[in-house]
Amino acid sequence: MRKIALAVTAVAALSAGLQTPAFAAAPDAPTDFKIAIKDLHVHLTWTDTDAKNVVYVEKEGEAPYVAGTIEASAPNDLLIPGFRLKASDKTRLIVKSVVEGEESAGAVSDWFDTHRPAVPALKDANLAANLSTTLSWTLGAVADSTPNDPLDVPGNGTVRASVDGPGSTGLETDFATGATSGTLAPQPRPAAINLSAWNEWGFSAKDVKTVRLGTMSAGLSVPVSAVYSSTLGMKTTLDLFTSEGREERASGIPVELQARASATGSWKTYGRFSGNTTAAFNTGLASLGNRQYRILVPARKVVSGNVIALTPASSTSAKSSKTYIKFLSAGFTPSTAKRGANVDLSAKIQPASTVKARLEFFDGRSWFDVGYLQFNKGAAIQHGSAGAEAGSSRYRVTVPAVVVNGLTVSATSSAAFTLTVK
Repeated sequence: MRKIALAVTAVAALSAGLQTPAFAAAPDAPTDFKIAIKDLHVHLTWTDTDAKNVVYVEKEGEAPYVAGTIEASAPNDLLIPGFRLKASDKTRLIVKSVVEGEESAGAVSDWFDTHRPAVPALKDANLAANLSTTLSWTLGAVADSTPNDPLDVPGNGTVRASVDGPGSTGLETDFATGATSGTLAPQPRPAAINLSAWNEWGFSAKDVKTVRLGTMSAGLSVPVSAVYSSTLGMKTTLDLFTSEGREERASGIPVELQARASATGSWKTYGRFSGNTTAAFNTGLASLGNRQYRILVPARKVVSGNVIALTPASSTSAKSSKTYIKFLSAGFTPSTAKRGANVDLSAKIQPASTVKARLEFFDGRSWFDVGYLQFNKGAAIQHGSAGAEAGSSRYRVTVPAVVVNGLTVSATSSAAFTLTVK
């Protein structure tokens, strides 16, 4: 017992000469802590005693991380871009005062969510006559895991159309918040359009559906002339691009063959065909008069999978072709006769017009007019006699231009025919 008492006394004596260390008191926590949305930022304000401050972000279930440090001389004010906060069901902000390295207790905000908007769902797209594009979509509601939190913003977000055009061209257009349809100005083509949405926390993914604005061009070959009622063999080619530098292989493309009587006339459709982009295809029709021709490809919309492909109407330049009167027959009956014998000159033409033609004689060097030949409804016959001199002579019939159903059919001559007199 004495030994223990001495030991205790010795410890007490040693302790009497030491000073108790002083610990710095933690600063007071900030007060009047408020958060709000301001220009796509989280705006924080608070009150303290002119201390340095540290702002923390805490996502539920994770350790807080520093979002910003504010010097003591700076205003008690901080803007944090919304997109810098991770998407979460629950996030809150904490602000602490710091004095001589000591942090205060935290002023803590209410929990709030940082959900990005849903992905817009493209419903339809159409190309207008002025080449603007109309789009319609739906946009689902944003998840709300912290109802009525201080940062809630009305609405489901803003839909954005992103256009990827040829080369480096591109455009982004934001539509009115709450809108379910919108119009894009005419765009360079070929181009792709995708929808996404954004809110104060950032962007959704892009919709998997794509609108492709393509180009369709056509080529047309037309014979320069043909005889009346014969088939005018015309060939058409099509080229379709809905992606830059990549021609589409497509079939079943409607095309229209149009014609007009003159360069000042109105175009009318005379034939409808189903075309393709892999080979030239026939778009011919009967040659019924002098006309200009073109191919019209109507505006086209094709929906396939997650792609809506739109191409505007296009046409070829005007191609001219002449139609000549067609001789079905021309000559003497009989073609060989005795001197002075009766012979008949006859001819038939198409169109079956009533017109005064000319009989011409060839003297070995030139053709000379020797009289008229009257056609009635496409047929002509003239009775005569063989000459008094023996020999063979060459003749032809020349018919002037006629107008049929408003179309001019050009003048032409028959093939030469012979009358032999013995």
